[in-house]
Amino acid sequence: MMQSENQFRTVQEAKDYLAGRIAGEAIREGAPLSEIERKMLYFSETDWTLPDMAEVSAEFDRDYDQDDYERKIGGLVGKITSRDHSQSETDTEAWDEAVVKLSEGDHYLSVLVNPSLLPGPASRPPHDILKLWITGFGALLVALTSTVVLGRILGARFWDDDDWLSFHRWGSLLVLAPVVALMWIATRRGWIVIGRRK
Repeated sequence: MMQSENQFRTVQEAKDYLAGRIAGEAIREGAPLSEIERKMLYFSETDWTLPDMAEVSAEFDRDYDQDDYERKIGGLVGKITSRDHSQSETDTEAWDEAVVKLSEGDHYLSVLVNPSLLPGPASRPPHDILKLWITGFGALLVALTSTVVLGRILGARFWDDDDWLSFHRWGSLLVLAPVVALMWIATRRGWIVIGRRK
């Protein structure tokens, strides 16, 4: 069976369709998008967008939280696509064709309608949690090993409670240094992610 030609001839038509569906879903949910939120669906740094996008983007950066916005739009997109898949093959095809049209350029809306492209928990690699556990276990193992090694080298003095705060201040730093180094390496390699840049 021959694939039908994309019904959206321009990126603007595709954006209008997707943005209209998302704004309509927001109204349906009883929490309409603000004008800035709606216009941000048209954002692009390099391709077609609204003529006042520079001002819209500046106001968005000043007054809105990007993470909250992306979660909000992602939730609306999820409801739209779930309903379309269960109720309307025609709407599903139209949605998919609009997404395909947007993929021809660099558009924020392409990211918003595809949650797997968003940073954060939804896009974490499958074994990310396992890496976090291994890193934590490794840090604990390094600390315990360092303690045992220092205990062997320094003997009974290492465990002397009266002497711990004075003589072993540097010893405790030797125990913590490998742990800190391991955690630093883990963050640099991306095993532990702390926040994200907007």
